Amino acid sequence: MTTMTAMSEDAKAIVLLCGRLGVREGPQPLRQREYNDLVVWLRNRDRRPADLLQAAVAAEAAAGAGLPAERLANLLARGVQLGFAVERWNQSGLWVLCRSDADYPARFKSHLREKAPPILFGAGDRALLVGGGLAIVGSRDVDEAGERFSRDVGAWCARHGLPVVSGGARGVDRFAMAAALDAGGAVIGVLADSLLRRSVARDARAALSDGRLLLISPHHPEAGFSIGAAMGRNKLVYAMADHALVVSATFEKGGTWEGAVEELRREDPRPVFVRAIGSTLRGNEELVARGARRFPEWSPDDDPAELLREAAAATAPGAPGRQGDLFGGAREPSSVRESALEAAGGAMCSANVPDAPDVPEEASSGVRPAPAPCSVYEAVLPLILVELDDAIAADELAARLEIQKTQLNAWLGRAVAEERVTKLTRPVRYIRRGA
Repeated sequence: MTTMTAMSEDAKAIVLLCGRLGVREGPQPLRQREYNDLVVWLRNRDRRPADLLQAAVAAEAAAGAGLPAERLANLLARGVQLGFAVERWNQSGLWVLCRSDADYPARFKSHLREKAPPILFGAGDRALLVGGGLAIVGSRDVDEAGERFSRDVGAWCARHGLPVVSGGARGVDRFAMAAALDAGGAVIGVLADSLLRRSVARDARAALSDGRLLLISPHHPEAGFSIGAAMGRNKLVYAMADHALVVSATFEKGGTWEGAVEELRREDPRPVFVRAIGSTLRGNEELVARGARRFPEWSPDDDPAELLREAAAATAPGAPGRQGDLFGGAREPSSVRESALEAAGGAMCSANVPDAPDVPEEASSGVRPAPAPCSVYEAVLPLILVELDDAIAADELAARLEIQKTQLNAWLGRAVAEERVTKLTRPVRYIRRGA
């Protein structure tokens, strides 16, 4: 397990900037987009996160990244709180990893790029962070046939040494994970909430001790459930695996559907399979129409890794997934805003301006498609989506974008109807689909 003294200076700085340390009041930790803005500034000046522990560098970085200097300084001044928090986590058997650490999952960086979480909390053997295997996901309220299928596939993978990756949610996730553990296999659980509670549960303790179970989460170990966290967890599950199986998905509803559709839209998605035999779910068939494959017939003696590789190579997707734009290199986040503003003031705009800056530690290259004619709404929407990585109220969003709330509400309503934005309630907030 990681102790306070074992944490690198980079890791300390990242946790101070992005982590919740158990204190409800105080400066708001950086959202991922804000942290990525900071990463761009650091990279352009050949600096490391640890350099921000120097007050002068932090002040300069705040100005360069467009962040309030006082907020940044207050976050970095939480060293005592960090020490107590890490001690508490260690006593509970938890460890902390940051994106700068050598054993941070390479799959997250390569597959998620700028959306790779800055911090990971975990319990269990870090050797399992190499990932791989089959992600098994599905609805919470799955039918008996779906439950039986989830357990059978989980146990089948375990018997052949193929790790099972899932989200730890009630229903399909837990059925598959429990069956794999019962069969002696390795399981990686990517949790959206309550890492501490799950890590001390009776059914997890022995497997964690044996090195067969790894639990990780980008959220505070004692965080409660939230829709946004559950939605965000999906992309981590897919990134950690080689292939994915959707046992049951409700058409255009719920995290399972959203996570699968988000993955299929990626430039280079994981092969996504859906249960076909014994399933009459419309959601499963609609995923096939969007690029998923039907899960191959199998027998207990088949090698699942080999069978899935062959099926992914030989089976054409039902339909190509919608792909987002490609753009090259690590760009300043302001360039996304500037391109959208220029488009809004002119006669042309790109129909699919990227929804977040490309600022991972390892950037990729690509080409922007040529702009196409569009409405003012389509030109302004990228600006709105950039702000919706986290749930936000319309009042705050209007103030941040300096536009009339009446007009913003009209655009948000249209974006919700087009399924680009999700409207949350109690209280009313908005978040980008797949954020």
